[in-house]
Amino acid sequence: MRRFFYWYLPLLAALIAAGIFGYGLVSWLRGDTGSVVDVAPRAVQSSAPSAKIVPVIMGDSLARGTGDESGLGIGGRLVDDLKHRSIPAQRAINLAVDGARTADLLQRLQSHNVLEVAAQSNVIIVSIGGNDLWGGTDWRNAPPRDPDAVMTRVLANIETIVKTLRGASPAARIFIIGLYNPFISTPNGAMLTPLVLRWNARMTEQFAGDANVVIVPTADLFAYHDRLSPDRFHPSGEGYALIARRIADSF
Repeated sequence: MRRFFYWYLPLLAALIAAGIFGYGLVSWLRGDTGSVVDVAPRAVQSSAPSAKIVPVIMGDSLARGTGDESGLGIGGRLVDDLKHRSIPAQRAINLAVDGARTADLLQRLQSHNVLEVAAQSNVIIVSIGGNDLWGGTDWRNAPPRDPDAVMTRVLANIETIVKTLRGASPAARIFIIGLYNPFISTPNGAMLTPLVLRWNARMTEQFAGDANVVIVPTADLFAYHDRLSPDRFHPSGEGYALIARRIADSF
């Protein structure tokens, strides 16, 4: 009797379980079980409130707030600034990723969850494009032969990003952070300034017809004052505060 309970009964149970598993596996492989999952993109409907500012920030490391010793970055400092002006604002949602380029942000915007967050926001802050321009060709040493061609490609991606965000939240105000020259104090830094200014001018022209797209100028904030963080690339806390203030001034 003890042998039955300790040996034969567990063996019998194991054989039954194996049989059930095997039957289920075969049925699944044949398509006899389960239901079809609809993987088509779900529609996103805007649900952004109008009584208070609900910001979301996305893009690269500058959007993330890298270099800000307080950890607030643009989003946190903007909310604080708005509250000091008695403008109701919800805590900013930060979806930015260090090192992101325009292609990375376009990939993120294929996520239904990301679009849902955008749909619930009425202020969308985007910092993107800097890594496309600085990263692959390292403009600080040698600009590409045809910088305008590079700018055209990156601007096309940003235009697609704006259209995607506009589809999720049609009435949202979209703030795109302009570029500054982080290498202005380096030996070859001066040659980059005209390219930075050309980029900002082209981006302003690109979205001149959309009243809800605001290009936030930053080049002048770093041209004459050292407002960079110790990494000598990202803004310091003061730099982020000034960028946030420029956004807040538009409300």
